[in-house]
Formats: sequence, structure tokens, C-alpha cells
Amino acid sequence: MKKERFRTVLWVLTSLLVLSALTGCTGSATETKEKTADQKVTLKYIWWGKQQRKEDTLKVAELYMKSHPNVKIITEDYSGADDVAAQLAVETADQDTADIIQGDYEFIFNYINRDLVEPLNPYIKNKILSTSDISADALAPGMKNKELYAVNIAMNSEAVLYDPELFEKAGITVPTEDYTIDDLHATLVQLKQSITTPDFYPLGNMLNVNYYLRSRGVKMYKADGTGLGYDDDKILADYFTLYKKWVDEGLLSKDSLKDWPIDENHPLITGKAALYFGFSNHTTALSKIAGHAIHLLPFPQISKEAEGRFIKPSMFLMASSYSKHPEEAVKFIDFFVNNVEANNILKGERGVPVSKVISSGLSAKVDEAGKEQYKLLEYLKTHSSPIDPPSPGNAVVLKNALQLILSHVIDGTTTPESGAKEYRVQAVDTLQGTKEETAK
Repeated sequence: MKKERFRTVLWVLTSLLVLSALTGCTGSATETKEKTADQKVTLKYIWWGKQQRKEDTLKVAELYMKSHPNVKIITEDYSGADDVAAQLAVETADQDTADIIQGDYEFIFNYINRDLVEPLNPYIKNKILSTSDISADALAPGMKNKELYAVNIAMNSEAVLYDPELFEKAGITVPTEDYTIDDLHATLVQLKQSITTPDFYPLGNMLNVNYYLRSRGVKMYKADGTGLGYDDDKILADYFTLYKKWVDEGLLSKDSLKDWPIDENHPLITGKAALYFGFSNHTTALSKIAGHAIHLLPFPQISKEAEGRFIKPSMFLMASSYSKHPEEAVKFIDFFVNNVEANNILKGERGVPVSKVISSGLSAKVDEAGKEQYKLLEYLKTHSSPIDPPSPGNAVVLKNALQLILSHVIDGTTTPESGAKEYRVQAVDTLQGTKEETAK
């Protein structure tokens, strides 16, 4: 399935390039937009998420339709951001995208840069969209040339999720927030020695390579996406070496390359892992499934060379430039971000809300899992560095290539050094297309 998705993404990215040429030859989408004062309006909203998010999102849609009887909202949900990106690109090729789009930082500019997203400044000026309770820093990731295109709806961060009850039963102390990669290793060894349950691995997955590179003072890609952001292949080889070492020590499963969905089969829920690298907002859904709070730690410090941790936009809401009812779409976005009753339903499951009024109100009544999110983001305000630019559009191909190389390193058929060199060869070849497109 994943290979099929990668092929789909490659095809649709090509379609987007064709569309960028077509949009210069066709009339603006705004020319065909209809007035919607009293008429019946149907809006399609595309997003990703698991069962809890689906239930809450549908409740918010129902709440909106109750107060806007002329509007019908149809939701189209997928399991992950990659699935939405693939579906969106297919719909864009047909010029039939959803009116309201839940977007990820990694792909929103593929659409913004091709004028496929409605500019929002006019709606702010006309008081259809309110951003008065949102900081400039929170709005900035969705802006281009001082124009807002995508509304950041919540903040989150990469986080280590762990089950405090498992630590308590094992009699092992949880690391403090300022822990290092060596401290984490020591904790994993203790867990492995204390818990002898079959198929138990202390760590459910490995910290991602982008974080490792950031923590070593480099980046995966150049800012313009035309090449790798590091020159020394030894840094990537060091990551491969660390990964294989932890697998060989039984601290990490050979299946750790799998991206586990947030459901009852997650390693933290089944008890097959004590810690898992994910995102801070995942604690809400996992805690509900577990029946008790799943706690959070920041990612461990890798070195003193650089600060790898960052605070990121959890996700964005955008209005498609192909929508026949862009004003109605923006009204729903405003409701989703600023309405108190709606956010009492959502309860910060997508992250800490960007609206100061909403986040302040929720912080006083969130459960233990919610408090973990607020606590972590507060810590990261003074223990983080700015987020990297979005990855190039063809980064999904390189992600797949890196995972294949890593699997060969783990099983011993490739050395870390050879794997790092092979990745560079594939990356240079793949990113050449980005360089050529940028030069046009």
C-alpha cells in the first residue's frame, strides 16, 4: 500500500506542475464563484485523523450547521496527512478540490505557491475571519509575502510519549526534561532488564533522522529544497549506527520502521513498548484508549552542537481557490478556530489552540493528558530553535529510500557508512528535479 501511495504522490506532483502552467492560461477561479447570501451551500471538508478526532470533528460540523441552516458540510477523512496530500493532488488535477482543507506544514506550500489556495487577508479586513487573538508568530507559518493563506489552528511539538504506570510497576525513574540520548539509553537498558514480557521492547520506534541532523547542527535539506543540507556523510552514518546498535541490544524492535496508527494496537496500548517518539497532541487520543494519562517528554538532547527541538504548527485550515463558496468556507474556518463551544468539543486534540482566548479557557479545565501538552510546550518555549522550512515536494520519495537503506543497515547487509553514501547518491538525483524547477 505504501509503495502504491508513493507512486500516486509522484504522479500527482507532476500534475501539480502541469496545473501551475494551466492556471496562468485560464480565468481566475474567483470569476465563477457564486454569491451565497440565502442559497443552500454544500461545503466539502477534507482532513485526517483517527476515531476520536472523527467523532469530535463531526460534532463541530453539526454544531456549525445548526447555527447556519443554509450550509451543509460533508466531511472526507483519511488516516494520515500523506493520504490527504495524495488525495488533494488528485482532486487538484481535476480542479475539484474540497472547499475546506486540513493541511500539513510539509505540503501546504505546494498549493499556496501555485495559487490553489484562497488568500485570506481580504476576509480578515472584512471581519469574516478573526485573527485578533492569534499571535503573529503563530500566523507566520501559513503566510507568504505578508498574505495569510493557511490558518494555523494549533501548536504541538515532537514528543516522547510514555506510560507512567508501566514505569511505576517496573520501579524505574522517568528521565527529567533535560535528559540526553545517553540518559535515554540507560533508561531503556533498565526497562529491558526489568520487564521480561515476550515481544517487549522498551522503545516502540526511533527518533527521526531529521531531528538527529538538526541536533548535530545541520539539516536534511537546503532551505530551497535543491539539495541535502549537510556535507559530511558521517553524521548520517552515525544515526544509522545508533539505530542498529539499539536494535542489536534488544531496546528497539526490528519492526520499528513501522508508523503505528493511534489506535488500540499502538505499542503503548498493548504494553509492547514503554516509550514512543511521536507528537505532543497524540497524548489526548492515546490516553482515552489507555484509560489513563499518557505522559510526555521532550526529545532527548543529542549533542551540545545545536538545539534540535522545535515547536510546530499542528495543522492548518485553508480554503480552496476552486471553491464556489470561499466566503462560507472561511466562515467555517473562523468558527473552528475561534468558537468557544466548538473548542470545548475538540478539547485540544489537534494541539494547543492558537487562539489565546481558547487556549486560556481550555487550560483551566483540561484533563491530565491535556495538561501534559501545555506543560511540554511551556518548557519548549525556552528549549527549542526555529522550525526548518518545509521539505521539498519530492521528499516523500527520499523518505522511502532512506527507510529501505536503513532496513538493510539493520539486517547487516549494508554498513552505516555505505548506506549514508548510497542515500546521498539517491538524494542528489531526486532533488535535481527540484533544482531545475526552481531555476525556471
